[in-house]
Amino acid sequence: MRRPRLRLSVRRTFLTLCAISLWLFLWLGHPLQKMPVAHAVDAQQLVQTGVDHYQVGNFLEAIEPWQTAHQAYKASQDLRPLAIVSENLARAYQQMGRTSEEISYWDDAIATVQTLGDPQKLGRLLTEQAQAYGRLGQYRRAITLLCGTAPEGNCRTGSALQLAQEQNDTLGEITALGSLGEAYRSSGQTGVAIAYLERGYTLAQVQENQPFTASLLNSLGNTTTNIALVNYRRADEALARNASDQDTLRAKAEDSNRQAIDYFQKSYDLAVAQQIPTTQLYALLNLIPAHERAGDLAATQQDYDLALTVLQQLPDSKTKAFAAIKLAEFLDPLDVRQSPLALSTTPPTSVNQARTLLEKALAIGKATENPRIVSFALGNLGSLDERLGNYDAALKKTQQARLAADQDRSAQDSLYLWEWQLGRIYKAQGNISDASQAYGQAVALLEQIRSDILSANRDLQFDFRDTVEPVYRQYADLNLAAVPKQVALTPDAEKQAFNDLETVLTTLDSLKVAELQSYFANDCVIVPSQTRADEVGQSTATGVFSTALSADGVTVILSLPDGSRKVVRVPEDQTSLEIKINDFRKSLEFGSRDYRFNKQSAVQLYRLLIQPFENDLAGVKTLVFVNDGLLRSVPMAALHDGQQFLIEKYAVATTPSLTLTTPEQVERTKLNALLLGVSEQPQIAQGRSFGPLPAVERELDLLSDQFLDSKTLRNQDFSIQALQTSLAEKDYRVLHMATHGTFGFAPEDNYLVAGAKDSSGVYNETLTISQLDELIRNVNDPTRDPIELLTLTACETAIGGNRSTLGLAGVAVRAGVRSAIATLWPVSDDSTPDIINNFYTKLQDPTLTKAEALQQAQIAMLQSEDITRQHPYRWAPFILIGNWL
Repeated sequence: MRRPRLRLSVRRTFLTLCAISLWLFLWLGHPLQKMPVAHAVDAQQLVQTGVDHYQVGNFLEAIEPWQTAHQAYKASQDLRPLAIVSENLARAYQQMGRTSEEISYWDDAIATVQTLGDPQKLGRLLTEQAQAYGRLGQYRRAITLLCGTAPEGNCRTGSALQLAQEQNDTLGEITALGSLGEAYRSSGQTGVAIAYLERGYTLAQVQENQPFTASLLNSLGNTTTNIALVNYRRADEALARNASDQDTLRAKAEDSNRQAIDYFQKSYDLAVAQQIPTTQLYALLNLIPAHERAGDLAATQQDYDLALTVLQQLPDSKTKAFAAIKLAEFLDPLDVRQSPLALSTTPPTSVNQARTLLEKALAIGKATENPRIVSFALGNLGSLDERLGNYDAALKKTQQARLAADQDRSAQDSLYLWEWQLGRIYKAQGNISDASQAYGQAVALLEQIRSDILSANRDLQFDFRDTVEPVYRQYADLNLAAVPKQVALTPDAEKQAFNDLETVLTTLDSLKVAELQSYFANDCVIVPSQTRADEVGQSTATGVFSTALSADGVTVILSLPDGSRKVVRVPEDQTSLEIKINDFRKSLEFGSRDYRFNKQSAVQLYRLLIQPFENDLAGVKTLVFVNDGLLRSVPMAALHDGQQFLIEKYAVATTPSLTLTTPEQVERTKLNALLLGVSEQPQIAQGRSFGPLPAVERELDLLSDQFLDSKTLRNQDFSIQALQTSLAEKDYRVLHMATHGTFGFAPEDNYLVAGAKDSSGVYNETLTISQLDELIRNVNDPTRDPIELLTLTACETAIGGNRSTLGLAGVAVRAGVRSAIATLWPVSDDSTPDIINNFYTKLQDPTLTKAEALQQAQIAMLQSEDITRQHPYRWAPFILIGNWL
């Protein structure tokens, strides 16, 4: 198994360093400032003692005399030296990787400088504190300190950038611009990031400040790399589903990668000319994977050799230690480092070189008393032994890494990695009990820190498959092995097996929440429900299916209304299963070309997922699916037992997880609706091509007649501003949007098409799901009725697009509504108005649940006398997400 890479922690510390080598210390020259002679000799001596320790890398020893001096100056209210000592303490804690303590002393320094009335110094300190919040993944807070407004607006008065501009502090302005660019880059807003970085780069060039220019080039390279990585992943998904845009996406990725290489090379050349070895090293460490992606192995090796040379020239420091760890990682081939869910058991190409680099990092960590460095160095040495099969040595080093991580709160994000590693080692040794305990601890730690690590860097939404997802899946598999299959389990008769299965369900559900959190990154507000979806079965005659896909099969867990559960494990090669799922989707979606439905794929999947439980479903009226992976992209309602569709036997709904749906029936009398639609052909700036939707006109007319207390905005009248105003003016229980929409690879690919034009006057406005969420939450008030149902017709997800299904699965959660109706593919004829109108008619019957209302509307079309309308192409794409009651 491949060792857990450093992306979660080294990226969190290291990529920021790679991008902003210069503005980690705003002052050119040594960051520490000596005290004015006017102060007491003993305080001066304490400060000087701390400086002496700091200069040789003894940061911990520097802290004690500085803290004593800090107390003395605070007691005497000697503000200028107090500000300087606070600043020095912040830098010492920064060097040790203890960001929380660092921020506390930045607070002290800022408060003191505000009292002194030094706006230029205040702006610079705010920038440094913003960088510290960035290292914690708190980018919104960092952006607030740096500018505090939307990207288009002027910066807030008192923010770092505004103060620098007001004081004509050019260096402070460049630093704030670069820090803003980094904050926006890390939060995934690469376009905004580039705008700020280019402003800083231009200003640095005007000032002929070569060190700042080199650092900004590095940041531009990292931002362009982010764009490249997103398009590489998009291209890989397109290739997997044989999509027509795969070549275009790969060409975009390669163009961005080439541009990134150009930025990094210019940064390196400038750093060589200016003799700045740290910036040289950062550029080289970025060039190595960039050249690897370009397939230029000669340049890759040259970069690596140069990086080793520069590394040897640097004094021992945190930067040098993490660079050594990164260089050890680079000894693995790129395809090994990027392989999803596969932890390679093959050691790196040069075991001795990797060990030498890691031992060097370990020595630096011990010498500087930095537990974070010690933890990662020991953990990766343990991983190296694990891959070599030296399990006793691996166990010892991993336990030491865990101990080091446990010594410092700022190293806690690495602790789960070493618990996971311990679990793998114990399992390899056959020690299942200790393995289960270690895996359980790893998952528990992830639950505590998941929000921080998944928002610490937006890149992690793509690394999730490698560094977070396997922990959950392996722990679930470990517990699942002990659970009897194909027998009903009850909490009384089979207590241990039932408890093991409960652990499996909890773990898989936590994974699904983590997936959504990773997909939406730090933009998503996720609040678990107090009642799990599988806890209301007895009162609602609901059975809940939870699925888990793996490389060698699919596990299906059914929770029944009486509280019993049953597990079926179906051996199935991953590739074969994906083909079945995609073939099923194609047989449905391509029904627009052939009215005859080929039910073979629908029957195959039914036999895998439903048939093993047929005898257990007596008395069940509704099936709720908590699906995994590609199964999210197909409608369960269209599964077929050979005689009937599943929807003919059960009402069907889906939910992204057991804990992200509130299963409760609410008052549905006197429903009113805000109706929006676009029937005209739109022009989209994103490059997508959409046709007109003429049936939308009839759809809106039917619904406006049905909802007497409604408001309709169509075509040009449907603007984002009009939507915002309408939501603010009145409470609507139903928000219905009949327009093109798409759920794509990344959250920014999830958008709906408005009818009004944007500021260019050429393209239609597009409303992302995150923007819709913001609009809804902005008008949420405890005194107002919440939106009960969001309906999106004419939306689509890509066939075979695993990540795109996350956007659809989480649409109700992301949009901040109880339930959502959405389509997996758009149906452009008059069948959509009919099925939707029928659904809303049934919805107002208080004896029916939402799932049953949709079921009756789908069955009505299925039983139509028109043979083309009977095809599941027209009724199956409508899925109910979230609260089904």
